[in-house]
Amino acid sequence: MDEKIKQHFLGLYQMIISDTEVHPKELELLYQIGREKGVSEQEIQNAILSPNSLFLSADLLNNDEKIEYLFDLARMAWADGVLDDSEKVSLNNACKRLGFSSEYSEEISTFLLEQAKDNKNIKDVLEIIKNL
Repeated sequence: MDEKIKQHFLGLYQMIISDTEVHPKELELLYQIGREKGVSEQEIQNAILSPNSLFLSADLLNNDEKIEYLFDLARMAWADGVLDDSEKVSLNNACKRLGFSSEYSEEISTFLLEQAKDNKNIKDVLEIIKNL
């Protein structure tokens, strides 16, 4: 697994534990996202348990990849059917960490959370953004 994918799953796992409860639906979604990206459960487990891992850097991603990562975080936030304040904060912080200004990170987070709640797919989300 390349470092970018490894960091992607480490960030998703961080979202899972942000509300201090690991819900089975969150783990189910984590592995589903893995299947979508061609990553096995074992590779995901290795990524989140490996020492010296770094979180995803803005320098490694283009804009579409940033949105895809943030959208996966939003999906993870909704996986258990409950959106916790700590999950909102985590997504907002991830937006900032990926280089989005504080001014827009709240708006981006809210939009992505709405799309995830409505079970949109990433292609549709990217299309909506490109048409804004």
